Amino acid sequence: MTATLLAEHCNEGIDCLLRFHNILRIKELERAVFSLATQFYRPLHIIVVLQRFSAEEKKIVEDRLSRLLIGSDAPSLSVYNFIEPEPEDARSELLNLGLRKCTGRYLAFLDYDDVLFPEAYTLLVNRLRESGAGVVFAKVLVMKVTVFQDYVYYTGPSDVKPFKGCDLWDLFWANFCPIHSYVIDRSQFSKHHIFFDTQLCIEEDYDFLLRLCALRPSDFSMIDVPVGYYNGKDDGSNTVAGGQLGPTELEKLSVTRRRIEQRKKTVPVSLEVQRQLRVKEPREGKVIQEILAEKKFRWRGGIRRMVG
Repeated sequence: MTATLLAEHCNEGIDCLLRFHNILRIKELERAVFSLATQFYRPLHIIVVLQRFSAEEKKIVEDRLSRLLIGSDAPSLSVYNFIEPEPEDARSELLNLGLRKCTGRYLAFLDYDDVLFPEAYTLLVNRLRESGAGVVFAKVLVMKVTVFQDYVYYTGPSDVKPFKGCDLWDLFWANFCPIHSYVIDRSQFSKHHIFFDTQLCIEEDYDFLLRLCALRPSDFSMIDVPVGYYNGKDDGSNTVAGGQLGPTELEKLSVTRRRIEQRKKTVPVSLEVQRQLRVKEPREGKVIQEILAEKKFRWRGGIRRMVG
């Protein structure tokens, strides 16, 4: 880590980015932000980025969230509105707008309909400091949620375990890390590394992780430590299961996955990360796909595992 990078991020705070697209789901956003308000870690800066809200709707969001952040030690809140007409689906653009507003050393994300446990950021940041990793990962549990027009109902923990994986090998093979299951140390990266591909509106977070984790070592020692809930909704609005998507979304997903595979063919893995993976013959310029191809795989427990 260079002194220049450290100087850019002298603030030990954490920025958490949330995207919000539909004013009718504001109660879910309030629940997510409330889970941030109860975080033990400080300083915490909550950045909410809206997609083409009216001035009145933006004011509603600001007022409703501000009342959750009371007291001298409360997290700070910033609300921004993406108003450009293109792209129609601006998911990655919202994240990039939020990234431009970050001020702290640490970076995290939270979807508006998920929640974190109070200890989450304290545990994750402490582990980052201990390990010197660029990204640290933990576990999120799945909660079954029934969606009604005006509210959502939590029916209990789910037996479904969609996030199957335990280490960087698994992550290079396929994404198993929800966007709120990790924290990033921005001082480990240059600014031009931390961005979302605006060509992607599905799995944009996986593309983001591939690039960062190929560059700097990551830490999966807390992968069995739960830090929050992923809310699996019964209205099909989650994007984990491709079978719940319509024809248009499935086509987008197909295009995205081809782009992700192309990324694996072009992103070089640093020598430091190759050593972390114990690659037999590390060398400059080896890309993700090359490293995966050097391993023999077999199926175990529903995921593709390495042997040899």
